[in-house]
Amino acid sequence: MRTSAPPADWIAAHRARWAEKPALRRVYQAWFRTLHDLCPGGAPIVELGAGPGFFKELYPDIVATDVGPTPYADLRADAGALPFASGRLGGIVALDVFHHLPDPMGFLAETVRVLRPGGRVVLIEPWLGLAGRLLFRYVHHETCDLGIDPAAPWDGAKNAMDGNAALPYLYFRAGGRLESLGLPLRIVQRRPFAGLPWLLSGGFQPARLLPAPLVGVVDALDRVVSAVPALTAMRCLIAVEKVGEGSSSLT
Repeated sequence: MRTSAPPADWIAAHRARWAEKPALRRVYQAWFRTLHDLCPGGAPIVELGAGPGFFKELYPDIVATDVGPTPYADLRADAGALPFASGRLGGIVALDVFHHLPDPMGFLAETVRVLRPGGRVVLIEPWLGLAGRLLFRYVHHETCDLGIDPAAPWDGAKNAMDGNAALPYLYFRAGGRLESLGLPLRIVQRRPFAGLPWLLSGGFQPARLLPAPLVGVVDALDRVVSAVPALTAMRCLIAVEKVGEGSSSLT
């Protein structure tokens, strides 16, 4: 199954929110740095789902891709059929993309093909601690369905903006779907966290509850409450490494 490109008005709306919300920019730029820094496999690093192009503005060295043509992507790329030679990439980064993929298993198989040994796919995604389950089931606009088949999460045609916040949890939790696939991939980092600065920034919605000068204070609080992720986690940092020379253990 393939997915349609994100609509142009979505990209324009996101760029408008980005321009008017400094707290949002600080939250996402910190996430971009974390994703980039967790790719030790060298260049090239490819971004999936570039959308409005904010990651590449901070890191011009990355190869920005999206499923459809946008002014902010270097290449069009379907996550299940990446346009790169085998063993070519040092890293793949994506923020809030995996839970939108039409074929998550196909994407993971492609990462095995295109990454060199020790290369990583690094993600930040929704996560289902108690707070995350409440948020994504009852407040957030996207679906959160733990009962779907992870191998076939979508029926029929899929819009680019359709997402299921349960997919990352189903694949990347301890004992999750990834471990049963038999792929030469292992999780080297899985860090659920509350994500309070993101939540209070209002994301790309009109709400803005967090003044930019307070982002650091709320981030410090976030580190404290994230110590009990089973209760507080709404987001997760995930690094999956292709097994081979230079690979490391879960941290």
